[in-house]
Order: sequence, then structure tokens, then C-alpha cells
Amino acid sequence: MGQKLNEGMKLYSEILTQTGPLSAYFFRLLDLWATKNQFVYDTVATILVVIESLMFVFMVNRRNLFNDKNYIPGLIYLILIHLSFDMVKLSPILLSNLFFLMALNATLRQIEKRDGVGDDVFETGLYFGIATLFYFPAGIFIIFSVFVLFLYTGINIRQTFMVILAFILPIFFTYMFFYFNDMSEEFTSVWLFNFPQFSAFSWLKLKDLIFVIVLPVLLTFFGVIKVLRGTRYNSFQNRSHQMLLILIIFSVITFFMSGDLTPGKLLFLMAPLAFFVSGYFVHSKNLLIPELTFLFFFFVSVTLFITGARPIAGFSLPILKDARAEQTTDYEKYLGKKIFVTGSQIESYKNLNMATGYVNWELARLDFENPDNYMSLANIYNNFKKDMPEVIIDNEKVMPVIFKNLPELGEKYKKEDSEVYFLKN
Repeated sequence: MGQKLNEGMKLYSEILTQTGPLSAYFFRLLDLWATKNQFVYDTVATILVVIESLMFVFMVNRRNLFNDKNYIPGLIYLILIHLSFDMVKLSPILLSNLFFLMALNATLRQIEKRDGVGDDVFETGLYFGIATLFYFPAGIFIIFSVFVLFLYTGINIRQTFMVILAFILPIFFTYMFFYFNDMSEEFTSVWLFNFPQFSAFSWLKLKDLIFVIVLPVLLTFFGVIKVLRGTRYNSFQNRSHQMLLILIIFSVITFFMSGDLTPGKLLFLMAPLAFFVSGYFVHSKNLLIPELTFLFFFFVSVTLFITGARPIAGFSLPILKDARAEQTTDYEKYLGKKIFVTGSQIESYKNLNMATGYVNWELARLDFENPDNYMSLANIYNNFKKDMPEVIIDNEKVMPVIFKNLPELGEKYKKEDSEVYFLKN
């Protein structure tokens, strides 16, 4: 995405993706600096993970969510965020999580106030608005924010409108940016009002996902019991604990809205889970059992992290199959050429340059699977003319019909085998 933006293509009009605008332009800046240097991307992601872990433990201690300040929540958060390798890869949700934690801290600060909600409550909506510009499903948390502020504070109607207005404001200014660049229609149709659909959840994915999170969920359950039974907590602490329980519900809704049900999309859930898992260890009086539990929890998390990234002794996690770029030598013969691949397979782009702006296949298929639609054919023709692929790898077998309906385009390519087309010299 960053590469295509740096080639001068326009976001959403020429580059089809549902990635948030702030994430897209952040990737553009990184591409200017690092191009395809994976080490740089991983380093930036690691820095973000460390910063977010420090922010989380600061929030827990600064807001006195436990009676005694400690660093257990930060440690647990670090372990939970490494349950799956795609959680610590540079992604829109990892970028969004930075502002999600800032918004969560701002919400807790309002609940903590004894003299009522202040006008600085707008920060809550502002941070959630910025988080949404990085990752669209984060927008659901504005409902969470307004709900808990009504439930646990004396917020009035004017302050409620301030929160909502602050949420809308960064999105509005982003719209104005696209408007003055003649891309407002594409911005609204492709990203702003193209709401993610609740994905079909197969039993296989459900089984694999449960396999990943079953231990943290069990520890969270026992942690909730221990924290809610705590007798030394004051009114603010009790309300904060209840708020984090509500946050779990909204985080699960956000996960189902992601459209790609992999563990990495559970990132927003890690903060409340980390707090209650920490509560389990903080409130455990027996020394041996919690220490053995922690060692087991740590060992399982590390094992899941490694096996998710690469198979060990033939064992891997199938749910992460689409998130991995498998090592392959099938495309080495196309080195130096610009290629276009139909389908969601990404491994062919690892060492090669992508042609066209069809970054997201779920959006692209609306054109390629409707070859009898005039607008779909026009979109395909214009995209190819702007950035002509030298090689087309037709995994979805949609190109024969496209070339039949666009003979001028079809004449430019010769077929090498059942799935590969080369641009004629």
C-alpha cells in the first residue's frame, strides 16, 4: 500500500483497500524510508508494543485499579499480546491500539473524578476518533464510551455531545482532505460508509481460535471472581472493574466486525483480559499454585506464538495460514517484473512488485466477479491502463471472461499455462 501511494496512485480511488487513511499514509512514510525492509517494519512494531505495554501498566497504576501499584499488568499484557505472531506485526489495529489505550485512560480519568465530569471529556471521543481513522472497527468504542460515562459519571447532554463531536471531528477533517483532493466520493464509498460485515464463523476457525485463547479466558474468569470479591476496593475501583467487563463485550463485537477472524484482531481485548488475569495473580494467596500457573501460562503462550509463525515438528495453527507469507520459489522466474495476482494469496508479492491498485481482493472481486457489469469492466480497464501488469497469476480463474469482454486488453497478453498470462512485447 505504501509502495503504491509513493508511486503517485490515489488512496481509495486508484488503490482499493479498506485500510484506514491514517494507517495507509503511515505505511507510505515507512515505504519512503524502508521500502520492503522487513526488519524496519518489525522494529517499528516492537517499539509500538513496548510503548503500549508501558501505557497500559501506567494506566493501571496511575488510576489505582489495584490497591497496590505493581508491574504485573504490564508483564501479563506483554505475554497476552504475544499469543499470536500477527498481534505484534505492524498492522492498522496495532497502530489504532495506541490511541485506544489513550482513550481508555481518558475514560477512566472521568470516572475517577469526584467533582463530576470536566470539559476535558472531549479527549475520550477525540482519541477514539483517531483510533477509528487507523482501524475502522474501533469506531464501535464511541458507543462504549458514551454508555459507560452515562452509567458511571454525572455526564450531561452538553458533555455527551462534546464527546460525540470530538469523535466526529478528526473524521470530518480527513473527509475535507479527500474532498479538496477530489477523492471524497471514493473515501465515503470505499471506506467511511462501506461497513465491515460480520464474517461467517466456521467451526474449524472457532476450534482453532478457542485453542489459542482458552487459557487466557479461563484465567480471566478466575481473575474476575477474585477482583469482584475484593473487599478493599473503593467505589471508583469497583466502577472501573465493571467498566472493563463491559469493554470485553465491545471488544468481542469489534473482533467479529473485523472481517478477518484471526487472533491478531483480538488486540483490543488484551487490555481488559490482562487486567483480570493480573487480578488472579495479585489476589492469589497461595504461593505455589499461582507460580506454577504463571509458568504454564508463559510456556503455552510462547509455544503458540512460535507455532503460529512457523511449523514445529509438522505442527502449526491452521487459523493463521492466510496471515503467513509462506516461503516459495514458484515466482522467482518473475523477478524484476510487475505482477498482479487474483485471490487473497500474498506470498507472490513478497519479493516482487505489485501492479494495479487492487490491494484488497475482497473489494477487487466486486469487479472481477461481475464481468457483465459495464462499471466493473471500466474499473478493471482503467486500473490496468494506469499500472499495466507484466505478469498475471490468475488463481481465481477470472481472467478468461474478463479478456473476452475486454478484447482490447486480452490482445495484450499471451497465456503461458492455465493460470499465468504474460504481457506481449
